[in-house]
Amino acid sequence: MKRWFRIFMISVFALAAVSLVATQLFQMRRTFSISDNMFNVGVNNAMDAVLKQINGEVFQTASHPATAFNYQELDSLVYDELVFNGIDLHPVVGLYDGSQGSFLYSSDPSHEDDLETSPYRYSFHPIGVVSANQYFIILSFPTTSLFLQRNTNIYAYMSLFLVFVIVVMFVISLRTMAVQRRLDQMKIEFINNMTHEIKTPISTIALACEMLRDESISQDVASRRNFLEIIADENQRMRMLVETILQSAKMSNKNFRINPRPVDINDIVEKAGHSFDLTLANRGGTLETNLDTSCDPTIEADELHLTNLVYNLVDNGIKYSTDAPHITLSTSFSGKNVVLRVQDRGIGISKADQRHIFEKFYRVPTGNIHNVKGFGIGLNYVAQVVRLHHGHIAVESEPGQGTTFVITLPVNFK
Repeated sequence: MKRWFRIFMISVFALAAVSLVATQLFQMRRTFSISDNMFNVGVNNAMDAVLKQINGEVFQTASHPATAFNYQELDSLVYDELVFNGIDLHPVVGLYDGSQGSFLYSSDPSHEDDLETSPYRYSFHPIGVVSANQYFIILSFPTTSLFLQRNTNIYAYMSLFLVFVIVVMFVISLRTMAVQRRLDQMKIEFINNMTHEIKTPISTIALACEMLRDESISQDVASRRNFLEIIADENQRMRMLVETILQSAKMSNKNFRINPRPVDINDIVEKAGHSFDLTLANRGGTLETNLDTSCDPTIEADELHLTNLVYNLVDNGIKYSTDAPHITLSTSFSGKNVVLRVQDRGIGISKADQRHIFEKFYRVPTGNIHNVKGFGIGLNYVAQVVRLHHGHIAVESEPGQGTTFVITLPVNFK
């Protein structure tokens, strides 16, 4: 995915998300306003019915409201009419004498201040006769706003939650596409490297075979032996390349299992290190071993994969050294674990690259070193071997200061 297209998608999505949120907020306010109006209409309709009944025979028992009303029946009548009009709230009911400026009755005296400021004020005339005094039935709904908000906020919260889910899914999609793009690029590089790595020994073998067909050379025993050794070495090189790829593919299978058995960790480290004697000699390098012999070096591990682990780390240390390589292999025992350290004085690894070096196909940029070959699966293989042994691997490195891999393995495999 091109950068401009990603920016375009993010911009369009951001605009859509903001528009959606703004629409939801506007709709919420509109819904709240409509609900408020419907609430007021319901209250007014309920009180119209109440006032009609108040003017009936039930309340015409005296000429003064203070003695004419059965207040409990008034509360019940108001609540029943409110419920009938879809308002399931129990308000505070007050009977107010406007000329005296006092309440003749209040269902909750502690809320008389709320009653005085309530907009739900309804004038009535006792026994249906216009009186010099002004009497009002006043209702107070302490939870009116909460009641309305509760009905509208449910939908608002659901809308905001859905917007949040959409944003999260969009971010995940972008990250997935970015990761997929990086994986595709690494796979392309892997295929190119593999093609180059295999093409080189094939060309060398073909050239050696062509030389052996020359009768003048085939008669020379020393030359013939030299070319045969070249063919054998290149054939071994291709076998190792193919084996590395196959082993990495096998370990990607979750059902893959190693075969642990008692092995001498010091012996494995020493043998794997010595296999590079010729390579180090050709580059003027050295290999130093500091093996812990203070206790029994026997651990339970898969000898083949543990050997390949050490081989890969030493090979990396040599490849990523600009000058004469210097590799240090050391072991130490700590409690029920053995600690293997592989240290080099190479170009080092930056903090940014350290987060990815154990990913399959990832290759650390080599800067001015242009002869480093590989598939980007060596350290991934190392990490998988450590995981299968229930161990832990860490890297300590600074650019230009070399790299140290610290591997901790349990002595007894579980």
